[in-house]
Amino acid sequence: MTGDTSFFELIVKGGFVMFPIGLCSVIGLAIIIERLYYFRKSSSGLDVFFNSIQELLQQGQKEKALDYCKSFPSPLSKLIQSGLSEDNLPRWKLEEKLSLAGQEEINTFGKNIRGLEVIATISPLMGLLGTVIGMVQAFSKVAEYQGQVDPGLLAGGIWVALLTTAAGLAVAIPAVIMLHYFEKKIEVITFQLTKYGQLFVHLLDKQDS
Repeated sequence: MTGDTSFFELIVKGGFVMFPIGLCSVIGLAIIIERLYYFRKSSSGLDVFFNSIQELLQQGQKEKALDYCKSFPSPLSKLIQSGLSEDNLPRWKLEEKLSLAGQEEINTFGKNIRGLEVIATISPLMGLLGTVIGMVQAFSKVAEYQGQVDPGLLAGGIWVALLTTAAGLAVAIPAVIMLHYFEKKIEVITFQLTKYGQLFVHLLDKQDS
């Protein structure tokens, strides 16, 4: 491997398997960026939002509370909005409705996460496949020339074969890290929605008493 070998030349040397690995890297990066933006937009300012809803309801301004929910794009606002639209339901039915609404919102956080998991799983496997194919080709040369092969040439064939494994791992490792990060964020948001849902029910109970 020469010092002036370009990145594109490495991809070409790695063989056809490098192209699906490259595609996985592009898709994985797109998923990570999109999910980071969505999580940041959807999980910020929840305390401020709920405190504002609480103040409006304590003042008896249900319509303003509904309007505020519509102007605040977040899973919590949709949850509270679904509860405010049917706050005359029996409390057990309201809790059930909030639970279903919360689950629907949590599912939106998991969007595309499965795709990232698939990329994290198949990228190293594709890299290993490329390496195996490259090793087979390298050692077939040894068999073809009955072992009379320049060791330098054989070593060159082996490092080229190993390129796909390195590429697969380079894609899979950040994908796995971000996958665990997103799963942890979903756990935190699930807890927050459950907490605020219960606080909302208790707030309505106080309003009725």
